[in-house]
Amino acid sequence: MAVSNTQVIFDNLYGIFTYLAIIVGVIVFALMAYLIIRYRAKDSSSDPEDTPRLGRIPTSRGHGRNVLITVTLSTFLLAILIITSFAAVDTLFPNNPPNATWCYSIAAYNQTQATGQSCPRLDVTGHQFYWVFTYPGARSYTNLFRVPVNTTVVLDVTSADVFHDFGIIQFKIKTDAIKGRTNTIWFIPYKTANYTIQCFELCGTGHVGMIATLNVMNVTDFQNWYGSAK
Repeated sequence: MAVSNTQVIFDNLYGIFTYLAIIVGVIVFALMAYLIIRYRAKDSSSDPEDTPRLGRIPTSRGHGRNVLITVTLSTFLLAILIITSFAAVDTLFPNNPPNATWCYSIAAYNQTQATGQSCPRLDVTGHQFYWVFTYPGARSYTNLFRVPVNTTVVLDVTSADVFHDFGIIQFKIKTDAIKGRTNTIWFIPYKTANYTIQCFELCGTGHVGMIATLNVMNVTDFQNWYGSAK
């Protein structure tokens, strides 16, 4: 079972690349095997007249149609890969991310849900060598991030010092954390569990320990925690 919508998007894209690679590989190797057997050298056969020879310009064999077919198919496959890749990137990193819904279960935001407005974005700031997660009201937590399951979470990611790279391993999503710049990502968690948040950019001697936990909670537990947290 997928743990987030971002995992589904990534797996679908990976599947397209894999299936096309398998299909092309099977066709190429099957054709190679056929040609090796079909045109293998025989004792009774002589070289064709148009056999390439050292010092002589090869003559045309009239295979222009085969070249055209090869180029056309290659272009078609490349177009599929480019289109699907850009579609995935556009979904994961849109200019206008979808409305966040993580706050809909919290009493203070009832009007937000009633009017269909977006919940506030949550801030993520990378430091050497820890992560700080900030909720509305400047409520900040270090290396522990809680969100409710089956809701849309929108994150604004930045850095307080050097370059970092914020990534949630199991969700298969990440983005750069750069001082003075904000990068936005979003996801919908599908399963309650703890997930690993890690820095994927070498940022100093403590880089390997720059790990945080994403705690995806059921809606009721998140509501109780958010209401009681200081």
